[in-house]
Amino acid sequence: MERAHAHDGVVAVMAMDEQQRARNEMSWVGEERWQSLVREASRLRQLADQPQIRVLVGDHAILLMGDERDVVALVFVKGHPIVKSVVRMVRQLYRHAENGRRSAPAVAAAEPPRMAAPAVSA
Repeated sequence: MERAHAHDGVVAVMAMDEQQRARNEMSWVGEERWQSLVREASRLRQLADQPQIRVLVGDHAILLMGDERDVVALVFVKGHPIVKSVVRMVRQLYRHAENGRRSAPAVAAAEPPRMAAPAVSA
């Protein structure tokens, strides 16, 4: 979630599994003011019975993807260059949530080590 939120143009990221939904909780990274809108958009996705919806709110959009168990969402600035990558990011978050559900016990995946940029000599 933090990796998706780190992109310029992404305002907030949400993930919610069925246990969190039962407790009315969610995992959240980003601007707090979007939490209630994302929660309501999640309910709208359930009512619409669609795996993916987009909700437009002024200059922003909320993209949600999920099933009866897991839901992920991104809030982003409309028209920002990141928009091209948003659907891919949501799919990756959703797959990560699905894979975490299948593996037992759930363990956070370690990030691969980052390689230093090669030195450039003048």
